[in-house]
Amino acid sequence: MSDLYRLATALRSAPDATLGLVVHERGLSLGDYKDFFDLANALLAPKSQALTVAGITNQMLVSLRSLVASEKVSKEQVGLLGRELLIWSTDEPGVYDWLKDRLSESPRTSSLSVVSDNPVETNQDLVDLDCGIHAFEAMQAVTELIFDLDQHLVREVAKGSLGLPDVKRASTHLGKSKEYVKTIFELAKVAGLVSASEKRFQPTALADGWITASPKARWLILCEAWGSMLGVAGAKEVLAQLTHHKSKKLKDLIQISFPFSSLAPASRVNRLAEMADQIGLSSAGVPAGWLADVLAHKLAPAAKALESRLPSQQDRIIIQADLSIITPGPLVSSLEVQLRKFADTESIGLASSYRISPLSISCGLEEGLTENQIRQLLQKLNGSSLPQPVDYLIRETAERFGRLKISAQEKGSLLVSSDELLAKQITMDSKLKPLMLEAKPQGISSPLDEQALYHSLRESGYLAVLVNDEGKVIAPSSVHKTSNEAAVFLQQIERLRAQDVEMADAAPSSDMERKILLALKTKSILQVQINANGKIMDFLLEPIGIANGRLRARDRKADIERTLPVSAITSILIG
Repeated sequence: MSDLYRLATALRSAPDATLGLVVHERGLSLGDYKDFFDLANALLAPKSQALTVAGITNQMLVSLRSLVASEKVSKEQVGLLGRELLIWSTDEPGVYDWLKDRLSESPRTSSLSVVSDNPVETNQDLVDLDCGIHAFEAMQAVTELIFDLDQHLVREVAKGSLGLPDVKRASTHLGKSKEYVKTIFELAKVAGLVSASEKRFQPTALADGWITASPKARWLILCEAWGSMLGVAGAKEVLAQLTHHKSKKLKDLIQISFPFSSLAPASRVNRLAEMADQIGLSSAGVPAGWLADVLAHKLAPAAKALESRLPSQQDRIIIQADLSIITPGPLVSSLEVQLRKFADTESIGLASSYRISPLSISCGLEEGLTENQIRQLLQKLNGSSLPQPVDYLIRETAERFGRLKISAQEKGSLLVSSDELLAKQITMDSKLKPLMLEAKPQGISSPLDEQALYHSLRESGYLAVLVNDEGKVIAPSSVHKTSNEAAVFLQQIERLRAQDVEMADAAPSSDMERKILLALKTKSILQVQINANGKIMDFLLEPIGIANGRLRARDRKADIERTLPVSAITSILIG
């Protein structure tokens, strides 16, 4: 039986979480594959094989070599190997042929990485203080990402990646490197907080929970995402190395734990140490005091230890006449959520600054806030009356709110304005030419969809709002709530499973035909057994085609072409 058939069978029975991690690690998109055989074929590509090998730990390597040598392996290790799709069955575990070849090519050493033996002298208290700051910054960055995806049209490029302009914009806003932005975005994706739908990134319904969660709960979400990328076997291995090498940096511990990681620089394993630094599990590579608890999946004590290192929260702001807002410290999460509905961040950190504008106030009104609610919240947090320019801005924006309404049409979208002069200005604005606006009796039409038109107009300074068929305003944050909580990914898995059920095991004959079609597609050899009037015959065949229930193939041993009825075939082995 070929590796392709074995792997497709293993994928068929794998849980959704395993499929999700495998697809993420390989940089694949389930939408590109018709069924599990197509997915298996992609996973057996040389690049994907290299990434798989890079994720093998020392203990997994020992277990794999034991299986190859027909030696006994514990059920726990068999389960871990099955979870990583390194064996095709946990009932009768067997190592894939391609992996056997890779293992035979590699030296039987516990590690292929060169690791520094220089001990690291550290002040654990200072390390933990730094880790607390890193964790706080990561949580702020994810929060900013969620709000940004609500307020901007962020396109998916390549497979699951952010475009460079969006990365640069986020980098400037956060005051962090572009690599930091990419890492935070990857963690948010693995945590299920953001996903791509119709080539646009949006927050998922899980992001609503993040926004209202406490700092401790937010950090646990990041830890779970990091832990899922490390894997159960990897966590056990790194924890063992941490116990024996307390003075080594986390990057060294990971290199020791994953002996083949250096062979695939793009592997998730080689990003784990950097990610740990960014979410408060280490500082400059030195493990935090709570890293051991995280590796052992004792998240409650780890979160309690981190909580004491997080900056204390505030419930006061300073509002200035230039429309800026300053917070002397991190805001309480519930207050931050309310403020962010109608204020944009200018800089985030221990002391953040915000700014209100016509667009930001309009966002708050779209989210269902009233003019009085915005004013009262600001007065409460400020502790005094509002500066006159702020009060005037709120009142003026509320009066102008809803003058421009966008609705979906059968083809494109329609913009309707209650202000004729404003409508005329829009049609004559040269900056809006790419929107292909056309004045019509019922309004201004555009071939763009309503989301694209909405974001384009707002980025040009026009306070447009989206409305539904009943004319009610649609809040930007409500768009993603209409999607499945599991987002597009689970829908794609369901499609693969439905396709698999339909095509694979409907009846014995359909399964035979499926194997023949697979062999034709992959140009594999078939070991075929048939029952000819009670006589069992075996053939080694190169399939040529299948039609009308008959297999046409070349008999390699007899060097002739044969035509066999599929109904007479009692068994088929691929490869």
